[in-house]
Amino acid sequence: MEKLGSLLTVLLLCMGCAHTSPKAPAPSTIKPARKTEPAKPKTEPAASTSASVVIFNPKTQKWSFKNRDRAQKDWLPASTFKILHTLIALQSGVVDKDEVFKWNGVRYQSKEWNRDQTLESAFKHSVIWVYQIIAKRIGTDRMQNYVDLCGYGNRCIEGKADSFWLDGGLRITSRQQIEFLRQLQAETLPFSPSHMRFVKKIMVRNGGKTWLMRAKSGWAQRVKPQFGWLVGWVENGKDVWFFATNVEIRTREDAGKRMSMSMAALREAGAIPPEK
Repeated sequence: MEKLGSLLTVLLLCMGCAHTSPKAPAPSTIKPARKTEPAKPKTEPAASTSASVVIFNPKTQKWSFKNRDRAQKDWLPASTFKILHTLIALQSGVVDKDEVFKWNGVRYQSKEWNRDQTLESAFKHSVIWVYQIIAKRIGTDRMQNYVDLCGYGNRCIEGKADSFWLDGGLRITSRQQIEFLRQLQAETLPFSPSHMRFVKKIMVRNGGKTWLMRAKSGWAQRVKPQFGWLVGWVENGKDVWFFATNVEIRTREDAGKRMSMSMAALREAGAIPPEK
């Protein structure tokens, strides 16, 4: 009897505990638990993270950035350095505007390189072998002096004397590209006005009825990942818009984005009329 009484007591206690337990909510009232994971920062579309465009309008003093993070990084100037390189060559007197550079017969992938060149054609087609000849004529000391005078990029020309702009220590940001171009456009660089006007003339790249683009492209093929530049300015009446576009290049199609992205951004800024 004592055992039976004890058993009944335990059963009653269990029933009491079960009765005081909170009721489970009906399925329809159950709310999903909140995630405690930190919210992911908003990012630009993947296509834009590998390219940047910077535009500056002196009239409004307005800067516009597409992918500011990339635009703030410094990069090899690649063939955009030919703008300054040509000015230094002319000012130093090591090259004449009408000089003809004889092709040495070496076959290059770019067909435009496989012939005699003038300074203008070498600039237009980014003929490296011509500018390597010019760099050796200028010499390291004189080159460094002009790079310093112009405050070009990080001013570092460490590396080979005839390729430091392609694989050496020279670096420049998009904003620095534009600041240099502003001085060229205004003809305030430490060069003869006639030399600056010649370089501006050979920079003509594109245009329409009311506008003209002066620009220089560049393609850094000796680094990974490869990347390219298109830098310059657009003149439309009395107004000028400066731009610097930097694009990662993994395919031939990517190289074309330098111009297409620049044009789209310039249209958006009002520098170029919209497409019809």
